[in-house]
Amino acid sequence: MLDAVKEIGEMAIKAENKSLLDVLIEDPNQNGAYKNIIAINFMIDGNDVTFRDVTIEQTDSSKVARYLYSSSGGNGPGYMPVAKITEPEKTFNGKILSWFKILSKKGLKIDNDEKKFLENLNKSLQENKDRILDDIIKFRGEFPKKEGLVLMIKFIENNVNKYIGDIPVFRKLLIDSDNDKYNKLSATDKVCSICGEKKDLVFGKVDTYAFYTIDKIGYIVGGFDEKKSWRNYPVCPDCRLKLEEGKKYIENNLTFRFYGLRYQLIPKFLIGEDFIREDIINIFKDTTKLVTLKDSTEKRVIGDEDDITYFLKDADDSLSLNYLFIQKQNSAERILLLIEDVFPSHLREIFSAKDSVEKMFGDNFTFRNIRNFLSKSDINKRDSDLDGYFLDITDRIFRGRKVDLNLLLKFIMKRVRDEFIEDRYYANATKDGIMAVTFLEKLGLIEMEVYEMEERQLSDFFKKYDKNFETPIKRGLVLLGALTELLLRKQYKDRGAKPFMKNLKSLKMDEKDIKGLLPKVQNKLEEYDSFDKGKRLLAKEVSNYLLLAGDNWHMPVDEINFYFACGINLTDEIAAIIYNKEEELQ
Repeated sequence: MLDAVKEIGEMAIKAENKSLLDVLIEDPNQNGAYKNIIAINFMIDGNDVTFRDVTIEQTDSSKVARYLYSSSGGNGPGYMPVAKITEPEKTFNGKILSWFKILSKKGLKIDNDEKKFLENLNKSLQENKDRILDDIIKFRGEFPKKEGLVLMIKFIENNVNKYIGDIPVFRKLLIDSDNDKYNKLSATDKVCSICGEKKDLVFGKVDTYAFYTIDKIGYIVGGFDEKKSWRNYPVCPDCRLKLEEGKKYIENNLTFRFYGLRYQLIPKFLIGEDFIREDIINIFKDTTKLVTLKDSTEKRVIGDEDDITYFLKDADDSLSLNYLFIQKQNSAERILLLIEDVFPSHLREIFSAKDSVEKMFGDNFTFRNIRNFLSKSDINKRDSDLDGYFLDITDRIFRGRKVDLNLLLKFIMKRVRDEFIEDRYYANATKDGIMAVTFLEKLGLIEMEVYEMEERQLSDFFKKYDKNFETPIKRGLVLLGALTELLLRKQYKDRGAKPFMKNLKSLKMDEKDIKGLLPKVQNKLEEYDSFDKGKRLLAKEVSNYLLLAGDNWHMPVDEINFYFACGINLTDEIAAIIYNKEEELQ
């Protein structure tokens, strides 16, 4: 995966001719949450620095290089005296005033004039810190708490407004500070683990992704000697630059939503960028094209939004895709799932299965139909607690690994039962379930039993659903579910209630319950004077298939009730057929 991240970074650097400084700086308003700046303004006259005032201005993407903002630094001072405000006093003291401790650092690579300038700036800040902080607090209070603000130092020299990025000493210190971070753990004349080449210098603490650390047992080689930790993951300066830019590009352009989860789409060019089709390679080079594809709503399968997978399926297998599901927790990052080496040919198989399901059921199908069962174990819970199961089945779909149908049916029936008991839209839940099962069967991830069945009155109906109902027991359960639903509708029409529902045991019926249900349904229909020829034909078909199924079905309760619920959901379609058959028989 890191090789792929490096390739993306290399592409971005080459396309925009970026330097190390360009890679280090960031747009503080990248996500649109920091639209305003609190600027601490100083007058410059040679090396003399005088505090002027504190003002508010809007962020401007064209000035990103002048802001010199970098999120590096953690809880302490960052690389530069510019920061996003958390609490005014904490940010001012910890990120702005504390930054000037750099002046006491040994071996600081600045000349005497530059040092004098910074000392004067620090002195002016200290002398006016109470007034400055009061103004910062006042401006912070003028904006809603949810609206972010950036705090930075700004200058006026010869009536020209300047940001720290316009002052050479700040640019120099930014690069030096970044280099110092990595030089602490390094080695000379070693092989880079990314490019595989022997380099004059390699770093041992390139933490492009925050899930890599050397401060825990198991991460340090060489007898837990931190100075030898470079052996774990040596990275040369060139590759570090490309990794940083690659991560930044992916976060800004290739990060998508996936039903409450975030994933990054990381392409890998297997035979080199020069051999990939131009229209495919341009997707990852041209940010405008990416935005256009993100805004497209055609043919979703991965998520409800931000899905470019439909376009990428048409590439050839010289390209593979990595899906990185990652969760940020403060300054740390945790990998939830990494799906590596998904080829466009497999994406085509996924879309083919999707198209088959949609044609069969006349409705759109995406991973939403699966997520509906694998979100919360209890509908009243605030947060999703089934993310692990959902990511596991996602992983199996993209890797082409078998799915445990019994486990999936357990979650499907949990939701169907919840809806059924409350007499809500359980038909929708059932439809989601049968579509999901059909999708997985089309991908060959679950196997359906298929018996050779004789031609009967409803054979054409069952053939429409391919392998879903190709055993006697499944057909019997589906038709019994439809017959039961016709009874429930009759009861509700006549009485405004469905008292027969108690016989369905909250959809937890076993083989014995099912076999005893048919005569109960028939008797109740007789009582309502509703056992017409259509329903008699349906009951006859139920009896036939249940007899063919024999005894000892060896079918889990969840599976029994799933197919019964499918019949409830398909009642209208079945009723239309049986009453047409009735007319043909008259």
